Amino acid sequence: MTHRDDVARLEVEFADAMQRMYVVGNGLARLRHELEQQPVVTTTPRTASAAVRSGGPAQGGVAGAAQGGLPHHAAGTGHQGVPVPAVAGAPGRTASSAGSTPSRPVPRPSTQAPPAGPPVVGPPPVPGGPWYRREGAVTRVLAVSGAVVTLSGVAMLLVLAVRHGWFGPGARVSAGALLAGLLGGLGVRGGARDRDRGSPAGSAPVALVATGAAVAYLDVVAVTALYGWLPASVGVVLCLAVSALGSLVARRWGSELLAVLLVGGGGLFAPVVAGRADWVLAAVLAVLAAVGWWAGRGRTTPWLTLVRVVPVILALLAGAAATAGRPGAAPLVAVGLVVLAATVVTSALSVRRDADDIASSAALAIVATGALAAAAALSSTPRALVHGAVGAVLLLAATALGRAPLGRVAPHLLVTTATAGSVSAVLAVLSGVPDGFVRSGLLVLALAHLAVAGATRSRIALGLGAGVGALGVLAWLPDALAVTTVRLATDHDLASAFVASVLAAAVAVLAWWAACAVRGVAEPVRRLAAVLAWAVGLVATATALVSVGTLAGVRLGAGATGFTAGHAVATVVWMTAAAGLLLHSLEHPSESDLALRSGLLLSAVAVAKLFLFDLAALDGVVRSVAFIATGLLLLATGSRYARAWERARPRTSTGDA
Repeated sequence: MTHRDDVARLEVEFADAMQRMYVVGNGLARLRHELEQQPVVTTTPRTASAAVRSGGPAQGGVAGAAQGGLPHHAAGTGHQGVPVPAVAGAPGRTASSAGSTPSRPVPRPSTQAPPAGPPVVGPPPVPGGPWYRREGAVTRVLAVSGAVVTLSGVAMLLVLAVRHGWFGPGARVSAGALLAGLLGGLGVRGGARDRDRGSPAGSAPVALVATGAAVAYLDVVAVTALYGWLPASVGVVLCLAVSALGSLVARRWGSELLAVLLVGGGGLFAPVVAGRADWVLAAVLAVLAAVGWWAGRGRTTPWLTLVRVVPVILALLAGAAATAGRPGAAPLVAVGLVVLAATVVTSALSVRRDADDIASSAALAIVATGALAAAAALSSTPRALVHGAVGAVLLLAATALGRAPLGRVAPHLLVTTATAGSVSAVLAVLSGVPDGFVRSGLLVLALAHLAVAGATRSRIALGLGAGVGALGVLAWLPDALAVTTVRLATDHDLASAFVASVLAAAVAVLAWWAACAVRGVAEPVRRLAAVLAWAVGLVATATALVSVGTLAGVRLGAGATGFTAGHAVATVVWMTAAAGLLLHSLEHPSESDLALRSGLLLSAVAVAKLFLFDLAALDGVVRSVAFIATGLLLLATGSRYARAWERARPRTSTGDA
């Protein structure tokens, strides 16, 4: 091997070594860039200056690349804009080309010392690594665990002290206040120190402040609900002040964790401290829910939204079970209604800011459930009034939020609000209407929904109207089954059956109209609505006619005759409607297909009823009249249809020619 070969080999090895050093330098630069995006605690000036004076790798090696001292003969950019060098003698390049690459000066690293501060403690964060290696993960877990354990201990201490008669109530309250002040003061001091360094408040100060505020809140709950030293109104105001103070710190620090710990901790342990479920507990938890929304205002905080509403709803449910039929039910319902109204407003504001805030709609659904459950503790008449008022207000709110100037908000909130209103209206009917007219009340409610849907072209109102209408029709079906035999018909409440049947027919017609009027309804849905409308309308018409006939027969002392007459008239009416559809198909070519098929189907149904039901159920002259009338209608319709068809053929042929 000649000297020239040795030189070429050394050049290649040198280029390879330089390439590796550049890779290491770029990696260090990338890490520095990522660290600079996070709150960084730098080394002391003495340490940094020593590192600069030592020359070390910073002046000609790896650290120099990390400080931005990479050679400028780079041919591209690497990760996050860091230069990637095109090194002489790199793989893919010849030795001669490496040797011809011009050398460029290497910049010296900056000698400016970084700001003073304590040295970095612990390993740097590892992106994509285990959760316990991420920055602040262990601290956050320890802080949350400490807050929960501390609040558990305070709650147990209060309960055990009362149960075993340990130190007196004054000492318990004073100790709680002292602990709250100590924890809150330490947390505020630690958070201020973090913020002075330009970093956000750490998890430890956040947990201390949240724990102190929650302990103070529980202390006020104990004074109000457990010892009864303060009137409920004063206790609620104090709870508002304490929780608002903690939430103010959460807002200033921009810490959702602080708000969640405060609201969640207070909501979790307040029932333990209070010792019973009543309206006072619901009221203090309602204050916590309202303050929790204020703490997260301006940001979408799904966890905080759910954490702040769940405790008050559980309190309403437990209070409804404990105070059913008792005087304490009315204040509990009042608290539930206030919480519901506040949730409607706060959810609307949150969804207007962020249309994807599904948690606000979920909170409204949860709160509506608790408020309606609380109203169930009242007697029948007040309960019906509350349900009716809540239903009317929520439906009006949904209408207002769906159009200017308050709307239009996201559809999920509109659906939630309108559904809650419809459910409340249905409960009002079920609890306030006499048993014999529940089906009529549901059908009237369905008519109102469908009328609004057709007038406003609202698919939400159409869906709710269809749901309420389905409930009404299901409740009305026993009326239709009662007119199948004379014995069932005479034993049934035919007056209410007649009213419900007329309403059911009206619901069928209005549902068909609304499905055709609302935009965006799929064609298969409209066809299904038409089929169901025809089916319900025919059965409702027959039920109404048989009910009237049987009632008249009973008044005249011939109930069976009235029953058979009603069925005969119903068959003739069905056949008349079929004839009208068949003739309509000729006069309106644009609708001929649907009208023709409907007319033929209805004719088949009328003839089937005549032979399968009327032939067995009717007797004597009534049966004969039914057959004759139906037959004449068939003949007249066929003759009229044939003449109309013949008249239409020449015009069609001429038009084709």
